[in-house]
Amino acid sequence: MAVVKVVQRWLLGLMLACYVLAGVFPAPGEALRELTLPAPAGAGALTVPMVLLAVMLFNAGLGVRAAELRVMVRQPVRLVLGIAANALLPLLVLPLIALALRTWPDPAEAEGLVVGLMLVLAMPIAGGAASWGQNAGGNVPLVVAMVIGSTLLSPLTVPFGMHMAGQLVGPYGAGALDDTTKVDVIARTGAGMFALMSVVLPCLAGVLVRMLLGEERARRVLPAVKAVNIVNILLLCYINAAGALGQALAHPDPDLLALALSLSGMVCCLTFYCGRWMSRWTRCDQPDGISLTFATGMNNSSAAAVLAACWFSHRPEVLLPILSYSLLQKIVAGAAGKPPRSRLDKTPSQMTAPGV
Repeated sequence: MAVVKVVQRWLLGLMLACYVLAGVFPAPGEALRELTLPAPAGAGALTVPMVLLAVMLFNAGLGVRAAELRVMVRQPVRLVLGIAANALLPLLVLPLIALALRTWPDPAEAEGLVVGLMLVLAMPIAGGAASWGQNAGGNVPLVVAMVIGSTLLSPLTVPFGMHMAGQLVGPYGAGALDDTTKVDVIARTGAGMFALMSVVLPCLAGVLVRMLLGEERARRVLPAVKAVNIVNILLLCYINAAGALGQALAHPDPDLLALALSLSGMVCCLTFYCGRWMSRWTRCDQPDGISLTFATGMNNSSAAAVLAACWFSHRPEVLLPILSYSLLQKIVAGAAGKPPRSRLDKTPSQMTAPGV
C-alpha cells in the first residue's frame, strides 16, 4: 500500500484540489448532496453525505484496539481532562466571538459564522487526532480513548452546542437571524439524532467488527480500509464544499471569506494552545501532553460540514468557517508536532480516518 502512504502525505493538497473543483464545478456535488437514499421507515431522509460520514466513522472504529481502551479507562484523570476540555472550550470561545462580531456590518453573515464555528467546535474529537498524535510521538491509546469518549458524548454535546448558538444569534444575541428557529429545532431534535446515527453508532459498529474479526484478520484488512477512507474523505470534501464555494464564487464576497478564514484560524490556534497549556499545567509527560494537545485542538469537521449542508445549504456563511477549519486544523496540527525520525516509517494502527 505504498500508494496509500503517498496519498496520505499529500492529503492536504488533495483536499485543497477538491475545494477548487467544488468551486469551479459545483453541480455534481450539489446533485450528490441532494440525492436521497432509501431508508427504514421513521428514520428520516438518508443522504449521500450521511452515508459517507457513517462509513468514515465505521472505518475509524475499525482501527480501534479494544484492549488499549481498557487500559486507558483504568487511568481516567487525563482521559476525562481531554474530553472535558474539548467539550467545554466552545462555551468560553463562542460568546466572545459573537460579542466581537456585533460590529460586523452584516448581522446575517456574522451570525452564520457563529453557527458554523459552533457546529465544528461542538463535534467530537477528530479521529485524525490519533494519527497526528502518533506521528508527533504522543500516547496513542490515550488519544484514541479520548476520541471514543468524546464520540459517545456527542448526542449530548452537539445539541447543547446548537442550543448555545441559538442563544448567541437569537434576538438577544448578535441580531435577528432568519434561521434562529431552525437552529432551535436542530438543538431539540436533529442534532442529537444526527450525532447518534451518523457518528456514535457507526463508530461503535466498527469497534465491534474489529473485536469479532480478531487482531490478525483486522490487520490484514486495515490497508484496504485506509484506501477506501481516503477516497471517502476526498469525496465528502468535494460534496460538502460544492454548495458553499459554488455560491461564494458566483457572488464573491472577499470580506466574508477573509473573516471566515481569520476566525477559523484564530479559534483553531487557540484550541491547540489551550491543549498545550493544560498539558503543562497538569505536568503531563511528553507523550500524554501531545495527546492532550491534539485531542483539544482537533474536531470532527466532516460531521459538522455534513450537518451544516443538510440544514444550511442556502447559507454559505455557515459552511465557510467549517471548510476553513477543516483545512487549517491540519496545517496547525502539522506545526504542533513534528514526527520523530524513528516514527516516520510507522503506519498508524489505531484510528484510520486522518481527515475526520
